[in-house]
Amino acid sequence: MTGAKVRLALAAALFFGWMALLGYTAFNKSRAPIVSRAQAAGTLVAVRAKLTDGGDGRPAPQADALANVTGEGPKPGPILVPNLPNAIGFAGTGEYLLLLVPEVSLDGTDTYRVTGQQRSPGADLDGVGPPKIYAWSADVEAQARRLFPAK
Repeated sequence: MTGAKVRLALAAALFFGWMALLGYTAFNKSRAPIVSRAQAAGTLVAVRAKLTDGGDGRPAPQADALANVTGEGPKPGPILVPNLPNAIGFAGTGEYLLLLVPEVSLDGTDTYRVTGQQRSPGADLDGVGPPKIYAWSADVEAQARRLFPAK
C-alpha cells in the first residue's frame, strides 16, 4: 500500500503542477491581435496610420500615414484608402497597422486598398469577409517587424 500512496501523491503533485502552469500561461497570455501571415504575404506596403471615425463606428477612407513599416510606400501624410470603411478591426480613433496594395487612380492621386485574405492551400475563402486592420500596439509592432524585416 505504501507504493500505491506514493504513486498517487506523485500523480496528484504532477496534476496540480500542470494545472498551475496552464493557469499561469492563460493569465499572462498576450491579448493582442495576431497579424495574418497570408494577408501580409499579399501586401506591398505596410503603414502605421492614424484613423478617425467616419461615422457609424467605421473608419473614414482618409488615413494619416505616420510611418512605413516596409520602408516603401507613401510619405507621411494623408492617404486615400477607399475600402477602409469596409475593414474589420476598427475600435475608434487611433493608430493602426494597415496592410495595403497601391492602386492607380484616374486623377493621379496615390490611392491604396487594404489587402484582403489571400488564397492558401486547404483554405476555402468563400465568404471570408472584409479585410482586417490591426490596432497599433507593442505586440502588433513586433509582429510587423518580424513579417517585414528591414532591408
